[in-house]
Amino acid sequence: MRRALAILDYALGATRRRGGRNLAIALGLAFVVGLVSAVLLLTGALEREFALSVDATPDLVVQRVIAGRPALIEVDSVERLRGLPAVRSVRARVWGYLFVPSLEANVTIVGASPGELGDTLTDSIVEGRRPRPGAERECIAGDALARHLGLRPGDGIALPVHGEIRVLDAVGLFHAESALHSADVLVVSEAMARDLLSVPEGQATDLAIRLTTPDEAGVVANHAEIAFGQVRVLDKRLLARTYELTFGGRSGLSAIMLLPALAAFLLLAWERLTGLGGVERREIGVLKAIGWSTSDVLLARVMESGLVALGGALFGLLAGYLYVFHLGAPGLRAALLGWSTLYPELVLVPNADLGQAAALLGAVVVPFIAVSLVPAWRAAVVDPDEAMRGTT
Repeated sequence: MRRALAILDYALGATRRRGGRNLAIALGLAFVVGLVSAVLLLTGALEREFALSVDATPDLVVQRVIAGRPALIEVDSVERLRGLPAVRSVRARVWGYLFVPSLEANVTIVGASPGELGDTLTDSIVEGRRPRPGAERECIAGDALARHLGLRPGDGIALPVHGEIRVLDAVGLFHAESALHSADVLVVSEAMARDLLSVPEGQATDLAIRLTTPDEAGVVANHAEIAFGQVRVLDKRLLARTYELTFGGRSGLSAIMLLPALAAFLLLAWERLTGLGGVERREIGVLKAIGWSTSDVLLARVMESGLVALGGALFGLLAGYLYVFHLGAPGLRAALLGWSTLYPELVLVPNADLGQAAALLGAVVVPFIAVSLVPAWRAAVVDPDEAMRGTT
C-alpha cells in the first residue's frame, strides 16, 4: 500500500512538472468530452420533457382533417364514442394559437370548463387563485409565460381579436411538471376561448379520449376512423415512440459525427506521449537507479496519463453541463429539437444518468490510457545508465 501511494505521489508530481504538455492534452480531451456530453445531456433533458408532456396527454386525440390539414370537429361527435368499451371519457376540447403582435409570437389559448378550472388546476396554482365560475374575463397563465412577461396576479393581458382588444384579468399562475404545458399557455373559460379563437358553438378543436384499458387504443382508433371518415387519430403510445426515435436518431447521428474528433485527438496524444525528453529520461534513470522496477515506472507513467485523462474528462463533463443548462446549448439545441422555436424559450431540466456519464468517461479515459501504454513501456525499459547519460 505504501509503495502504491509513493508511486501515486510521484505521478502527481510528474503531472505538475510537465504541466504545459499535460494541460494541452487535458484541454483537448475536455473539448471532445464536452461535445459528446452536451449531446447526451441535451438528449436526456429533451426526452424527459417530452415524456412528461406525453404522459399528460389523453390516450387518443381525434382530429378532423380536410385537405390534409386539421379542421374543426362537431361537438356532437362525442356521443358516438362514449358508449364504446374501454372508453372512460370523451371531451371536446377548444384550444389553439393566437398571434400577439406585441410579442411577435403565438400564445397557446386553452379553453377549460368551470369543473376543470376548479378541479384539475387547483393543485397546480402557484400564485393567486383559480378563475371564478362565470367570470369570463378571468384567466390563469403558465408560470413560465408569466415570468417572461413580468406578469403578476391582478395584472391585465390585452389580446387582439377581430380588430379589437380583449383585456383579460390574470388572477393566478399555474405550474406544470412539463415546461411545454406552461411555456406559452393561457387558460381561459371555454366561452372566452371560442371568442378568441373564432370557434363557433357546437364545434371543437379536437376530441380527447381517455381509456380504461390503454391496450384497446387501436380498436377505438379504428372505430373512430370508420365512424367519422376524414379524421386523424393520435395514439399517445405511438407519439411517445416517435419522440424516442426522433431524439435517439438525432443524438446518435451527432455523437457519430464527433468520433473523428476523438480519433484525431488520440492520434495527437500518441504523438505527444511517444517523445521522451532529456529531463524525463534522466528522471527514469534516477528512479531505476534507486531501486524502482520496470513495472513501477510503467505504473507511474500510466497513473500520470490516467490523472490527465480523468481531469480533462471531468472538466469536459462540467463544461458540457454548463453549455446545455446555463447557456441553452446554442447551435446544438436547434439540431436536436428542430429549427422551430418555442416562445418563451423552453427551460430544460437536467435528467441525470450516472451510468451514462460513467460509460462516457470509460469510453474516453480507457482508450487514452491504452494509447499511452506503449510510450509508457518504452520509457520504463530505458537503461538507467544510458538514461542518466542522456544517450539512447
